[in-house]
Amino acid sequence: MALGNRQVGIIGAGLSGLMAGRILQDRGVKVTLFDKARRPGGRANTREHGSYRFDHGAQFFTVRDSRIRGYLDSWIRAGAVAEWTGSLVRIKGGVLDPAANAVRYVGVPGMINLPSTLAEGLDVRMNTRVKRLHFEDPGWALWDADDLDLGRFDVVLVALPSAQAAEFLAHAPKVHALLQDVEMAPCWAGMYVFESPLALGFDGAFLTGETLSWVARNSSKPGRPRVESWIVHANPEWSHANLGMDQDQAATTLLRELQAIFGSVSDPVFQRGHRWAYASGSYPTPRGAIFDADLGVGACGDWCMGGRIEGALLSGAAAADHILAAQATFQTPRE
Repeated sequence: MALGNRQVGIIGAGLSGLMAGRILQDRGVKVTLFDKARRPGGRANTREHGSYRFDHGAQFFTVRDSRIRGYLDSWIRAGAVAEWTGSLVRIKGGVLDPAANAVRYVGVPGMINLPSTLAEGLDVRMNTRVKRLHFEDPGWALWDADDLDLGRFDVVLVALPSAQAAEFLAHAPKVHALLQDVEMAPCWAGMYVFESPLALGFDGAFLTGETLSWVARNSSKPGRPRVESWIVHANPEWSHANLGMDQDQAATTLLRELQAIFGSVSDPVFQRGHRWAYASGSYPTPRGAIFDADLGVGACGDWCMGGRIEGALLSGAAAADHILAAQATFQTPRE
């Protein structure tokens, strides 16, 4: 397949979809991305409540792969990313130990700046909910929630959580079958602002316990407003068991757990809860993404590469490589 005149549609403008789109466009491929949200990023995002700002999803990222390192250097030069030098610990059974040594990075002044930088120059159509994907010779047709035609594409990449991707890919049996084996876990997040600094002795903590998995002083990250803001994440088990909980109730419950663990935590002047329905998952694929070259359709996401931001970026890069390497003429899928 020669991609010179091909058009690629990407459903999902999280980091995987954006990375795939960036690489493809840099290679001269026409790419259009669609996302139902008002701005790109998925869980690499920043929640704003008046003057308060919270990284309520992805907290930071590390980079080990040389391919991503090249992009990281450009993001740092552009001022979109900086190192987070906060003090991180691990807490298990009430025992506090230093976290493993690692160079950790964050978007500046919020996590949203990483995907926003990746999206620059791409045709990203936000506030667009793709409803269905259907093969209409000679390509794939995308339709929105109002049954409006979004266009025809020679190749479609679904860069969404596995369960959502599976809904689109019923007519691509090879891809769909692999998606059925992927499990993703939810995560409840609590966002809090305190009148006075909390004297907890750390800026971020990985916890092992019945409820909490992560606690962080959001305001310790570079470029953040100077207000005592904290993020709390519940572990997958608790989040799954309380999936239907009201947002306000979840925020209060996680706060009480934080106070029970650390004792010296006052009541906040602001709190808010947020539920991530698909927050974590790990389904390592041999080639980083799932792609059917005959049909010209595939899926990618952090769940393909062990989770985390670098995994999302690598999966998007792998999906772009699959598309660029495809040579066969795409075939009509079997109904």
